[in-house]
Amino acid sequence: MARDTRDCAIMLEAMAGFDPKDATSLDMPVPNWEELLSADLSGKTVGIPREYRMDGMDAEIVALWDQGVAWLKDAGAKVIDISLPHTKYALPTYYIIAPAEASSNLARYDGVRYGLRDLPEGANLQDMYAATRAAGFGDEVKRRILIGTYVLSAGFYDAYYTQAQKVRTLISQDFQKAFEECDVILAPTTPTPAFALGENVDDPLSMYLNDVFSVPASLAGLPAMSVPAGLSKDGLPLGLQIIGKAFDEQGVLNAGLALEQRAQFTAKPEKWW
Repeated sequence: MARDTRDCAIMLEAMAGFDPKDATSLDMPVPNWEELLSADLSGKTVGIPREYRMDGMDAEIVALWDQGVAWLKDAGAKVIDISLPHTKYALPTYYIIAPAEASSNLARYDGVRYGLRDLPEGANLQDMYAATRAAGFGDEVKRRILIGTYVLSAGFYDAYYTQAQKVRTLISQDFQKAFEECDVILAPTTPTPAFALGENVDDPLSMYLNDVFSVPASLAGLPAMSVPAGLSKDGLPLGLQIIGKAFDEQGVLNAGLALEQRAQFTAKPEKWW
């Protein structure tokens, strides 16, 4: 998270790099993303996914998306329609895989080797485990651990987790095919304006549904960024999302810069706490 695209480029360059102790790290050169920043998109093609135009989308989001298309055309880009046919499966797929990973990764926090320790008086080992995990994790984390444990259990692993990984592959293949026609993809960040602070804390399903446009890129392992581009009639933020090809962070940053320069979004909350 940063104030603008240039700061994103600077911070990404500082954070990127090979870590021999990280099995997910790739040994690749780190470009000077800041130096290569350009808002000129001449010769570039922007894809607009048909499947992202969903029923129930907020009218302000649709209008901003159309404005984003106009901004990128003004920057020199060609705009075409593309198809990401498995988009409708992205949200349920994500909320199987992500909780499964959370459940596995957070299993270590038992109060013995990792994390805080909550030891009620007279408690045995099992009591300590339960008390520690109850005290140390918030409601959303607990919810994801429970979902993840369920889908990884012997009776449901193939029915849920294995199937979700297969769908994840299909989603990734959708993007690969789309990027044969375009360089980056433009979409809304969310289907509705931002929630008011505390508005949906008791409605996790609404929170999950608002991720419908952002989780496909995560599932496919693609670089993406959200660019603040306006305010709703209630003064809440609206954003546009740029999704790029694998390892084409420069393309994402350049398109983001083009949006940023044209949106001229400078609003700041007077009070956010």
